[in-house]
This record gives sequence, structure tokens and C-alpha cells, in this order.
Amino acid sequence: MVDTDRQAGEPEDQADDLLDMDLEVIERAVLNDSEEGRTIQAGFVEHFGAFMVEVVRPILVDVAADGGQPQLLVNGLAELMRSVADRIEFPLDHPRSGFPPQMPEAG
Repeated sequence: MVDTDRQAGEPEDQADDLLDMDLEVIERAVLNDSEEGRTIQAGFVEHFGAFMVEVVRPILVDVAADGGQPQLLVNGLAELMRSVADRIEFPLDHPRSGFPPQMPEAG
């Protein structure tokens, strides 16, 4: 149902539009918009790709050849990547980011 009492472009409508945005897509796009972002992307792809090819894949091949279950290792790696992503999901000034590091309470 359309609220005919509100006109398009009012602050409430604009707030609703902001809530409908996919911030993850926006953040990825911003990564492409600067030289720093492109440098981060290129380094990540290069180093992560090399790690997967040079380290992970040979281990998985060996595990499979020995009758093991390489999928369990892949699942573990996926969980590790999720936990790392969760840790870095927040901006540095967000309390959950872990930055600046909290000093232990003096006791």
C-alpha cells in the first residue's frame, strides 16, 4: 500500500531507500574506485591465489591420495575464512573491530 500522505523524496522515504541499499556491494565498488583499493585487491588475489595453488591444493591432493577426506579440510578453511572476515567486518573505529587494541585492566 502506498502512503499518499507522504511525498516522494521526504526524509522518511530517503531513509527507507538507504536501508534498502546493499552496503556489501557498495564497499566492493569503493575498493575499485581508488588506487589503494585496487592495490589491496591485486595483492589479495595474487597472494591468496598463490597460497591456494602452492600450499592448499598439494595438501588436499595428498590427503585424498592417502584415503583421507580433503573436503573436511576445505570446510575448515572456509570456516577460518569466515571467522577472519567476521573479525575484519567492522570499520576500525567500531568497538567490535578490536582496534585500538584494548589494554588489560590493571588489577
